[in-house]
Amino acid sequence: MDLAGSLAGLLSPWLGPAAAALVARLISVAISVVVLVILYRFATRVAERLVDAADAGRAPRVRTIGSLLVNVTRWALAFVVLVIVLRELGVDVQALLVSAGLVGVAVGFGAQTLVRDLLTGIFLLFEGLISVGDVVEAGGRTGTVESIGMRVTRFRMTDGSLRVLPNGQLGEFVNYTSGWAAATVDIAVPREVPIDRALATLERVGAEWARERGAALETLRAQGIIKLTGSDAVLRLTMRVDPARRFDAESELRRRIREAFDREHWALGGAP
Repeated sequence: MDLAGSLAGLLSPWLGPAAAALVARLISVAISVVVLVILYRFATRVAERLVDAADAGRAPRVRTIGSLLVNVTRWALAFVVLVIVLRELGVDVQALLVSAGLVGVAVGFGAQTLVRDLLTGIFLLFEGLISVGDVVEAGGRTGTVESIGMRVTRFRMTDGSLRVLPNGQLGEFVNYTSGWAAATVDIAVPREVPIDRALATLERVGAEWARERGAALETLRAQGIIKLTGSDAVLRLTMRVDPARRFDAESELRRRIREAFDREHWALGGAP
């Protein structure tokens, strides 16, 4: 005997068979909803603990899986609640599910975009191509990934606006925070500046910055003349840095190079 039937048997001596059956169904629905809400909160708390316990290297990946877990749990529990409520109201749930399956097949032929979004989201997540917190350029715009769902991904733009993009449109994108990034600084110097001394100055400035910030020295490189612009020669300094620090590194290196050139009384050329 199910829960509603047991409750109806207990209540029928006081309320009568019809009223007892109605009250028992309402109580059964309320208990089921409370239990499912507790399960949802538990799943959400587990996802939060996974993120808090993850080390720095795995945190973005864990945040992404946690976001997906919360979304899937929300939809799954909502479906279970709907089935329970319909069953307690006397609806033939089994026949309804069979009918819904047939209707779903028919609708599926016209929902190719939705299916593409779902499949793309699954592959993006499990291949680790994108994670929560990554800085990604998609569709000509750049933003920080706030959440990844099964159908859409949410980006926070630099101006603070929230951009929602279907996963199917992420077939091609640029991830600026995956692995490592190359901090690149191009400097234009006039012809009167000795190239060898200028390159040595670039390497010295880069090495000093790397020692202070813990960057990898073996990737530091001051290239020769990469191009000529009028009477100026363009030199380039490159190094591998943490992706999240790339733009700050380039800004700081430009400032230090300018100060080093000022100490040598060298002028800088025009924009490279």
